[in-house]
Amino acid sequence: MCQLAAYVGDRPIAPLLLNALQYQEPYFGAHATGMGVLKGDMIDVIKAPGHVAYVKKVTDIERLNGTCAIAHSRYNASAKEDARYNTVGMAHPFLSDDGRLALMHNGGIANYKMHWERLRDSHEFRSYSPEVDAITDSEVAVHMLADEVAGGKSVGDALKSIAEECTGSFLFGAISVEEPDTVYIANWHQPCYVAVGDHEAMFVSSRAGLRDVKDEMTSIFRPPKNSLIKLTRGGAEISVLDKGRKVPDLRLDVNLLGERFEDVLREKGRRDFREMWYDLNPDGLAEAYGLSVDEWKALRKAGVSVVNPYIDVVNMLKHEFRVVESINPRVEGGVAETPRFSYVLA
Repeated sequence: MCQLAAYVGDRPIAPLLLNALQYQEPYFGAHATGMGVLKGDMIDVIKAPGHVAYVKKVTDIERLNGTCAIAHSRYNASAKEDARYNTVGMAHPFLSDDGRLALMHNGGIANYKMHWERLRDSHEFRSYSPEVDAITDSEVAVHMLADEVAGGKSVGDALKSIAEECTGSFLFGAISVEEPDTVYIANWHQPCYVAVGDHEAMFVSSRAGLRDVKDEMTSIFRPPKNSLIKLTRGGAEISVLDKGRKVPDLRLDVNLLGERFEDVLREKGRRDFREMWYDLNPDGLAEAYGLSVDEWKALRKAGVSVVNPYIDVVNMLKHEFRVVESINPRVEGGVAETPRFSYVLA
């Protein structure tokens, strides 16, 4: 999973969004950092492999300015171990061929190869790496979106159309030169928070990304799953994304999951956020949701994410002084000092 942020408003946009990514990246993310800002009839994109602090050193990403932008911190399992999968071209956001649309993605598009085969002769796939003969699955979405818009649809309607064609897990964030000061978020079942203030609005994957604005926004909320969210200055319009999908009714026993979290730490000692996630998945998470392992696996295959409820449980354990959180850097994706949250029993 990745960590994302977007903003519409008058705050200095690069520090705001880079900070938002930096607060979130020790969960998942940090393999690559990128930002796209609307600039009149173009979108200015800067991206590179590495966590936020590293990308600030090796690019001029901090120079980006404007009033509407999307930003992305990438996590990729292949990139974690093999830097060949952690290239500039594989970082988000992705541009349409004409540069008038930009899109970022969280999740995994299960049927991306089918779309790639259909689109590869008519579009340039900048994420393609001959060395590994692969693209980033996310890049198919920007070309699908551009084709729908070229056919006469608005960006919002185009996102609804491509959502119907994608399987797996996804949240798409998109901006277009045709709609200034507008960010679209198309979310099937990925982590998502929205904050609305006076003539400004912001999206982040995890609530930690709102640290710099949380006391100044008039409303902070989790939008419903399977939703299309249109962020403009001071507003968030929400509609159903895909009428063919049914959002599952999930009920988490936070105390039970907290106990399982502590059990793992007693058995294994220090664990980082990602390691613990896989320690608890599938058995511990299925149990905490009152589901069989097979039921849980079916939901995961359908693209259902429960990362933010998992973060809520971790925060509960921290606030109750049951666990201690720290950041433990390591080499990932060929870049040193990649930050990762880790935990021990208090």
